[in-house]
Amino acid sequence: MDLTKLMLNLALGGGTWVLGLLIILSIASVAVMLERARMFHRGRFGEEAFIAGIEPLLAAGAWSEAAGRCQAAPGFEPQVLLAGLSQVERGPRAAAEAMEAERLRLGQLLGRHLGFLGTLGANAPFIGLFGTVLGIIHAFKDLALTDGGGGPAVMSGIAEALVATAVGLLVAIPAVMAYNFFHRRLHTILERSQRLSRILLTYMNGPALVETQEALRPRRQAGRLS
Repeated sequence: MDLTKLMLNLALGGGTWVLGLLIILSIASVAVMLERARMFHRGRFGEEAFIAGIEPLLAAGAWSEAAGRCQAAPGFEPQVLLAGLSQVERGPRAAAEAMEAERLRLGQLLGRHLGFLGTLGANAPFIGLFGTVLGIIHAFKDLALTDGGGGPAVMSGIAEALVATAVGLLVAIPAVMAYNFFHRRLHTILERSQRLSRILLTYMNGPALVETQEALRPRRQAGRLS
């Protein structure tokens, strides 16, 4: 019974604090959106032009020149290819593992804070609904304490309580839209990096790798002798 009275006293405080919470969450979501937008904008990448320029280098086995092209290129995808090129002397398997590790690192980097947007988009309407319920409880309590003419007062209280639901939706909709947009961009970047990985492995399994290994063999043997 004491617990019931305690919860009732908290509810009678209304949903004002819920509105404050939603405002704080909305500010945080906007900050995350701006930070993620800057991150993805910085990583813009011209896929077809980059592939057209680097494929002749890979076909010729010019791994160092290809690595230089990756370092100079904007975007996140060339970093995956650069990780593979750094392990090209160790063979296709080592290059594939290095590129997969870099893809995982990129996924963690670009997916940072997206879970917050998704969670906020899914739960902000419920937070707003909670504030509305508290406001309605407060409005009916005011009606019980009013001797007469309490109808307009309670209707005004319910109208104010519904503001919390509206604010919850206002916070949730942009968060869901931003989450879907950034998640789609993340998926695109990972798919592009996977394409670059497969292109490198294709050329590594060709004659260029054999020629490179033949050229490196005397240096490796000299290293063992020394």
